[in-house]
Amino acid sequence: MAPAHYGVHVEARRSDGTGSTLLRLGPYTQIWLASHDADRLNTELEGKATTGIRGFTVTAKGAPFDVSDHESYTDPYKADVAALLADAVAGVSA
Repeated sequence: MAPAHYGVHVEARRSDGTGSTLLRLGPYTQIWLASHDADRLNTELEGKATTGIRGFTVTAKGAPFDVSDHESYTDPYKADVAALLADAVAGVSA
């Protein structure tokens, strides 16, 4: 099996460009799978980005999978990514 090279990062950014990664999903074996989940998460975030975490813009984007940091990733195939997103945003908002 070919190695997985793709991930999805959900990031919270301030207008000055500072921020952090709230959630990392991966590995994905194909880029279209990562893009599909990123699009799905961005749809979930529409209208919630400014109210979910005050002062931050939250977005999901495809990113290279960092195999050396695989512990910080959540397996997207064994979880509901929308529920993971809600938990990540709620954890920062609290």
